[in-house]
Amino acid sequence: MDGVENHRGVRKYFFFIKDEVSSDWKDLAYKLGASQAFINNIAGRNRDDKSCCMDLLEEWLKHKGERATIEVLMKALSEANLKSTVDELKIEYPADISVQHSKPEFKVEELKPKGGGKAVQSSSIPLILPNDLKYNASTGRVEKLPDVPRKTLQVVPEALELLEGIEEPVSVLAICGPCRTGKSYILSRLLGTADAFELGHSMAPQTFGIWMGTKVLRGKDFTIVLLDTEGIDAVGGSAGQDASILVMTILLSSYLIYNSLNVPYLQDLEKMQCFIELTKRVTVKQREKTKMLAFREYFPDFLWLLRDVSLKMEDEDGTEMDPTDYLIKKVLRPHGDEDEAGFESTSDKVGRAIVTFFPSVECAKLERPSVDTGVMNDITQHTDRLNPEFNKGVQELTERLLEKACAKRGYDKVTTVSGVALSIMTKQYVEAVNDPNCIPALDNTWKNTIQLMQNRAIEEAVEEYNKQMQSQIAVATSNGKVPMEENAETEIQPVTRGHGAHSAGNPPKQPTLMDLHHEVSKNVTHMLLEKVGNFGISSEDQRSENKNLEDRLQNRLVQGEQRDEAADGTNRRHKGFVVTGGELLQYIQKNRELSKSFCQSLWESLVDPIRKHVDSPSPYYGFDKLAQELVDACQHYEERACGPEKWAVQQEMTKSIEKMKAEIEKIKGYQSKIQQAQQKADEAELRAKETEREMQRLRKQSHDLQQTQQKKLERMEQQQKTQIEKVKREMDGQHAVALEKILAKNAELEAQRKRAMHGVHCHHIK
Repeated sequence: MDGVENHRGVRKYFFFIKDEVSSDWKDLAYKLGASQAFINNIAGRNRDDKSCCMDLLEEWLKHKGERATIEVLMKALSEANLKSTVDELKIEYPADISVQHSKPEFKVEELKPKGGGKAVQSSSIPLILPNDLKYNASTGRVEKLPDVPRKTLQVVPEALELLEGIEEPVSVLAICGPCRTGKSYILSRLLGTADAFELGHSMAPQTFGIWMGTKVLRGKDFTIVLLDTEGIDAVGGSAGQDASILVMTILLSSYLIYNSLNVPYLQDLEKMQCFIELTKRVTVKQREKTKMLAFREYFPDFLWLLRDVSLKMEDEDGTEMDPTDYLIKKVLRPHGDEDEAGFESTSDKVGRAIVTFFPSVECAKLERPSVDTGVMNDITQHTDRLNPEFNKGVQELTERLLEKACAKRGYDKVTTVSGVALSIMTKQYVEAVNDPNCIPALDNTWKNTIQLMQNRAIEEAVEEYNKQMQSQIAVATSNGKVPMEENAETEIQPVTRGHGAHSAGNPPKQPTLMDLHHEVSKNVTHMLLEKVGNFGISSEDQRSENKNLEDRLQNRLVQGEQRDEAADGTNRRHKGFVVTGGELLQYIQKNRELSKSFCQSLWESLVDPIRKHVDSPSPYYGFDKLAQELVDACQHYEERACGPEKWAVQQEMTKSIEKMKAEIEKIKGYQSKIQQAQQKADEAELRAKETEREMQRLRKQSHDLQQTQQKKLERMEQQQKTQIEKVKREMDGQHAVALEKILAKNAELEAQRKRAMHGVHCHHIK
């Protein structure tokens, strides 16, 4: 039932709001937490801005339910710089809004330097000083530099460091005006004291430049920073210097109080010529001339605080007027006065500048604190003797200022300025004000501020990356005792023996170094994008800017290239991404060094007992025992070694084993083993020789056989030749005998013939 009542209650404001907001509905949508896609969806299904706004409010109510309250809605309107709508709501629904929109709550807190340095002892510190003054941090006092003419302004680093400690949006409430008019007292009362800012008790001014309170008002959505400024008519200052101080005050503040005594007259306006100079000293866009009305969008709200005023403010008819109406209608309105040349008078120019420059112009008055001169000389010491009406007025003023306070907006409507951004902007504005050839440009300053803040955010993300990596690595490595696996490719699968090697009792798998890197990188990237989400990037550029920031961060964290490399310390090579730089490289190198020393120590612990046995062998320690221990040592090493260098150490381990084997002559039984091995070698050699001899014998036998056959053939040939010769000789002999016989026969026949012939002859003779 409560949810239904809440829906009815908050919905009754929707019609009024959509008419007031109209074309600014997207700004409201961002502050209500709508995404760009959601906004685009609403814009696509409605015909005009008012319909879009109504659709947005209905969707917000539907999604948030009981959390969709008027308080949340009014806060979003204020943050979207739609304060006029908030004010109109209060007027339209005074009974509802006054009850539901409670007074803002702020808590006074002391600022501390971002770097954790020594806290500032004094209650205020100069933020900007003339160049002829120097802030002494040890004493908290400002010192005059001798023989240095006042020409420029300078920032005070200690004050900037305090601002940088405020990461949330800031609302900057500044006060300016003539000297000796009680400016510092008003700011002190905002902090609940009377002397947070030093008050002067003589005619000499106490504040030079711009001072900042070291205490702030910390609220739920933003922090109020207080600035006290040098009097416009300070002794030693010139009109140009007054204008420089005023320019800086306006550029830095989100709510500006101009503090002066009594009701102002035309001659008082003529003393405020520094307001006329604003158009010449500030521009909205670089290298572009800015019209006066354009400043309203960026300048602070303006409150003219009139001091020591007890008389009623009345119009010509004697009717009492509200201080704001009196200021605008009687003081700041054009009076038509012209100077001798016929130009607009100085007082009219000042009035027109104030009404035109500032988005809202209001007025408040305070009665005189006391008529007692002694009290007035030091009202901080006589708070109990102050005029009750004055105290009441101060109380009402402080409540009014706190209620009006809102976060300082950036150059873009939907952005706000943090303490860090304000610190950067202060430095840039001072540099521009000091340069005679340059004037502060709001767009360029904001752009540079965003860039510098992004750079700082990246540096902080890198710092957080290192912090988380160191913390998680310390846990994973037992404070640097046990190395991590670099990635999944270097993980070792332990050699298991027996059953139950993969039982539930085994420890869970530990993350690798690259696992931690990816996890931490994801965390800090999210932190970076969340941090820069409100830096002032328009929704159209948000995605590309985020991508650019992610790339810049990743480039800081890891750099590398694709190439072939031995990922495990061995000769095995693979193609992949190799880290060559970035923050990750140091952790890879340290982990590799730890892995190498860990694995070397592990190996030494495993082989040291074996080495002692080798150096001083016992009678019962033999060669077989040594061999088994070496096998066990290698297996234990593979089970317990870890990190990317385990394989490289294992290669060194293999060389160590070979060296140890060369020293095992001292082990009992080694000689017998050697003799047995030698005997086997000799036997093998003998068998080889016998085989060789047999082969030689066979070869010789074959050779001999061949020779025998050859000789036999030769003998047979010789025998044949001999036989032939014999036959020949025999035949020759037989032939000779036969011939001889024939010859003998012939001779015998010849003899017989001769005898016959002789006989015949003799017979004849006879």
